[in-house]
Amino acid sequence: MSPKTDSAPVTLAQRVTASVEVSDPSRSLKRVSVRFARTVALSVGIQGPTAGVIVGPAVMASIVGGSGALAYLLGLVAMSFCAYAFVVFSRSFNSASSVYAFNGAALGARYGFLSAWLLLFVYTSFAAAVYASTADIAQSLLSSLGVHIAWVPLAVIGWGLTMWLAYASIGISSLLIFLLEGVAILLISVVGVVILSDGGVHGHAFSGSPFQLHGLAFGALGLGVVNAFGGFSGFEGAATLGEESSAPTRTIPAAVISSLVVSAGVYIAFTWIVDNAYATPHALAADPAPLVHLADHYVGSTMGKLVNLAGVISAFGAQLACVNGANRLLYALGRELGGGPGARNVLVRTDPRRGSPVGALAIVGTASLIGLLAFSFESQALRALVLIVTYGSYLIIITYLMTVIAAAVWVWRHGRRPIPLLALNVGIAVLGYVLYDTFHPFPVPPFDRDVWAALATAAIGVAITVVPGIYRHISTSQLLRATREPAVGPSNA
Repeated sequence: MSPKTDSAPVTLAQRVTASVEVSDPSRSLKRVSVRFARTVALSVGIQGPTAGVIVGPAVMASIVGGSGALAYLLGLVAMSFCAYAFVVFSRSFNSASSVYAFNGAALGARYGFLSAWLLLFVYTSFAAAVYASTADIAQSLLSSLGVHIAWVPLAVIGWGLTMWLAYASIGISSLLIFLLEGVAILLISVVGVVILSDGGVHGHAFSGSPFQLHGLAFGALGLGVVNAFGGFSGFEGAATLGEESSAPTRTIPAAVISSLVVSAGVYIAFTWIVDNAYATPHALAADPAPLVHLADHYVGSTMGKLVNLAGVISAFGAQLACVNGANRLLYALGRELGGGPGARNVLVRTDPRRGSPVGALAIVGTASLIGLLAFSFESQALRALVLIVTYGSYLIIITYLMTVIAAAVWVWRHGRRPIPLLALNVGIAVLGYVLYDTFHPFPVPPFDRDVWAALATAAIGVAITVVPGIYRHISTSQLLRATREPAVGPSNA
């Protein structure tokens, strides 16, 4: 071991940073270009809580009846164990490869690559799904103004705008995501305040009933918690900014937790408000856009249109965040597959001035557009959205489980602290239940095709790792080797 010097990397985080550092501006991301607010914006943007809560309470009511807020609250508790796995890793080291580095450090290069491969398809498919979601909400808004346009052209326009903004620097696009979601939350908050001031239905606006079981069976409540996972997923997106955030070992763990709390808070609060504003859970479940309906009823038709606009704003921010996350993940994988910092393939090409991964953007953009157009035959954007997002949801549950397992192994190797190990093992149990509840009974058509597509995606990822040339690169990864080197000085591990 060489003696410690002032210039030598001495912490795990510094060693990882040094292992991926590239001086060529045409092949590197722009370091220390994103602070906390813009880092957390990427995670919140992927979650798109405003767009989700416009229809989410109705979907939840169809599953758990009048216990919607309780299901989301329990979903937050359950998802917190999963988020903790990302906190464990990101407090120690960070890179744009996210779960590739995290899981690979604990359980090897193949395991890390498969995790990142699945997450890449999650973000890309979520982007395609949100193109459809944005088009669906925009179509509803335009129809209320007397303008009727098919959903596919609207989705393609949204895709084009997303590609243009994703090409801009991450500082600009993340700031836009932050502002879009902030404005959207502000708009729906006005409606929430008016509903509470008016007393809701029969003056029960402040009732705790949505947090009660009402005799609900455990199985039905479990389905509600699984549904909540779909709304909360994406909190880990901040980890893909590991090479661009300032003070990443502090910023990214805080962003992971903050984004989960913010998004879950929006879902819990507005589900509570909406549940108390409807006479029965059945009436709520039958309303396709309850928050828009309530805005019309309690404030006026103009506010109903503004809530619709808030949904468009939030959904657009979500698709931009998904593309940004996928870009950085693919860029980092391209670097690993090309032999580390010396890689020169198209995936590692970046704009020298903006720091945007233009090579990865071209591929992610094309793939997400193909994913959207594959469902363009559907007459309704909502059906295309559900089919695409279900595929991504299956993949992300598997990715989360792989990451929590890897985090437990990492903690076992680095101190065997009992409380973190207990939390992570609870997370494994929770995600095991979610996985079981998702696939048992086996999804019925057409969702069974999503299952087979997800399994095929995983199988392709496994096959890639056994290709000799690819395995040679990832098995000799400088990044993963840096996570295994003995410490020279204090470490965050």
